[in-house]
Amino acid sequence: MPIGVALIGAGLFARLVHLPAIDAAPDLELRAVYSRSLKSAQSVAPDRDLARYADDADQDLAAMLGRSDVTAVIIAVPIVQTAKFVRIALNAGKHVLSEKPIAKDIAEATTLLQWYRSSGVSQRANWSVAENWRYWKSLNYARDQLAALGRIHQLRVQVNLDCRPGFYMWSFFEGSAWRRHPEHQGGTLLDSGVHYAASLRHLLRSDRVTRIAAFANAAQDTLPPLDTLDAIFQTEAGTQGVFQLSFTSNLHGTGWEMVGDNGSISVMDWNGTVDNTTVTTRFRDREPEVRQIPIEGLGVPDEVLAWGKALATGKWNDRQRPEEALADLELMELMFQSSAEQGMPKVPVHQVVDRSQ
Repeated sequence: MPIGVALIGAGLFARLVHLPAIDAAPDLELRAVYSRSLKSAQSVAPDRDLARYADDADQDLAAMLGRSDVTAVIIAVPIVQTAKFVRIALNAGKHVLSEKPIAKDIAEATTLLQWYRSSGVSQRANWSVAENWRYWKSLNYARDQLAALGRIHQLRVQVNLDCRPGFYMWSFFEGSAWRRHPEHQGGTLLDSGVHYAASLRHLLRSDRVTRIAAFANAAQDTLPPLDTLDAIFQTEAGTQGVFQLSFTSNLHGTGWEMVGDNGSISVMDWNGTVDNTTVTTRFRDREPEVRQIPIEGLGVPDEVLAWGKALATGKWNDRQRPEEALADLELMELMFQSSAEQGMPKVPVHQVVDRSQ
């Protein structure tokens, strides 16, 4: 029998991405939706016989979390509200998949994570954090090939997107008030950029960033407070690299490039308008190999599928550990801090993830 799931949040991402991902997961079944307003809750699959809960309805969040047939929730709310709802749902004994980033800043994330690990809550309910970039088939294919490169010298992440409304296939996400007038640090640069921090860490595997410096600014006035970031970093194993994000650029192409002793691998040419990435492997002793690998639902269906399997088996997925999400957030926050201090290098402290818990 499928596991009963509820959505907390009824925004565009919940409606357009989470809903079909839940439908595609055989271990899950959507049974309820909560939003601040009943009108918003009713906007999720309005043709379905789902239970709707809202602050302005007869039945509120507490009533939904009191249902015995709702075992788990997916939380997709504005960043500054995420921690509050994670705590409420876990206290109610519900398993949680919360959207990235883990919280609005490192301080809030570490406080929440310490409570989760030390209060006994983690023995009753599991908390996972969504990061769909870790489920991109193209990135995982490239990650699997990295050992053949030998020692990695360079790793470059370069993102050129124009996320302003009307310039980008997903730009309608930027129309929400919490994105136009963000209360969280970095605005879109955090909300979208944390994906790329996660991708960097995913490609590094067990290696970790030990030093990072950055400059950030606003090239346009449509995605406040920041839309462009350029950083350099070093890792424990000696890899150095560049991390560049521009969300108001008229250049095309987003890519990851890894250079090692024996060759290079690139994952390139996704600009928000196509469904595939091009993965090119170049080794010194053979002809380049080029593969077109699809991006399916931005990786969310595979992410939700993995979460459903974890719920069904009790074998939790390391890619969704909240400690991984904390490490992703830390890189973004340290880059913001470095920029505010005229490029002063920063030393991360949360990049070593203990997977024994």
